[in-house]
Amino acid sequence: MVRFYTLPVDVYVDYPWLLVNFFNYKKLRYFRFKHAILDSGVNRIFFNWRRDDYPPWVLNRIEFVAQQLSEIYKGRLWVTVPDYPDDYYPGYVKNNVERTIRNIEKFISIPGVEWLPVIQSRFQDVFSFYESCERLKSLIGNYPRVAIGTVCKSRKLSFIIDCCKIARKYFPNSWIHAFGLTLNALPKVKKYINSWDSLAWTFPRKSGAASCKNKDERIKFFQAYIKRIAQVVGEGFEI
Repeated sequence: MVRFYTLPVDVYVDYPWLLVNFFNYKKLRYFRFKHAILDSGVNRIFFNWRRDDYPPWVLNRIEFVAQQLSEIYKGRLWVTVPDYPDDYYPGYVKNNVERTIRNIEKFISIPGVEWLPVIQSRFQDVFSFYESCERLKSLIGNYPRVAIGTVCKSRKLSFIIDCCKIARKYFPNSWIHAFGLTLNALPKVKKYINSWDSLAWTFPRKSGAASCKNKDERIKFFQAYIKRIAQVVGEGFEI
């Protein structure tokens, strides 16, 4: 079974698998969901704000929010360990693998939270991804879940496939989540991962067409995207 996480923004249709972040997690209250992933908000911090590190108040707040939400949604929430991506502005965030590993070592020791460690690498550097898997395996062993964080902005299909294969090799019994996986890559990697996420359903499927502008169009786009995923994944799509 393969599971798709997303956030039906401003649509609020019933959907079982939700992806929220540190800045919008209060939207969880509007949904009847089975399970959710809380992301650390890397897109805002490292892309929109173009910072090379988390503000200290964000890291402290993430720890507090993670524990509070884990108590409220006990057994229904995974919390992403704050990671350091290199795919927004390649080379801008220094030592991203080392810093991600340090955060994993720190956060997974905090009790009461189902943490989701992230495998990072240098941008489209498969050898860096190998090294990251090796180090993470040494640190967490057969952890029940891991995420691939380095394919989010990559459009290089061969790299995405390699990362998913390598992650499965190192973590054969773990649930593997791929952050920001493209729909084009899904047919090639669906047998290596257990879940992925995207907000790409808000964009048109035809080149040159307009993106959705109102609630009715967002619902239409969302339903069309889910239908397309079902076609790609087939019977293994968990919905």
